[in-house]
Amino acid sequence: MRIFTHTLIIGTSLALTACGNDKAQDATTPEKTSVTAPAKTPKPVPIDNGHGHSHGNQPTISMALSLSGVTLDINAQGTLAPNAEYHVDIGLIAGAPGAVIRLWIGDASGKGSMKTKADSHGDHYHAHVLAPKEINDKTAMWFEVQGVSGDRETGQIALQ
Repeated sequence: MRIFTHTLIIGTSLALTACGNDKAQDATTPEKTSVTAPAKTPKPVPIDNGHGHSHGNQPTISMALSLSGVTLDINAQGTLAPNAEYHVDIGLIAGAPGAVIRLWIGDASGKGSMKTKADSHGDHYHAHVLAPKEINDKTAMWFEVQGVSGDRETGQIALQ
């Protein structure tokens, strides 16, 4: 019992000493002088495009396209290469909201291409479109717009 009591007293006193007030130490510590590092030239930061991430310094396509009674402001970033990805932001300029937009990169038939449906967020859309394995000088980004009335129309944007 004595060993337990002594161990308890010693352990408690060590714990209180270790967890003591830090102000006493601060009073005896000499004041620290701060040295300001020379200012560095800021690095350019890619602009966030409004959906949580940036796309770096990729070529940008910006144009308007009218299909199925809606006019769209299309901004696409990407590089035309096999299996590359384009990031597409689409704004509704005119027409009724609620259109369904499908996109693909390739030829008009879409054969060999992965078709993507753009995510709708009210008056704007967002999509990630993949280029096919095989590209040629006729490869374009295709848009199929289905208006709220149900009519469909297809258009294209040339890619560099």
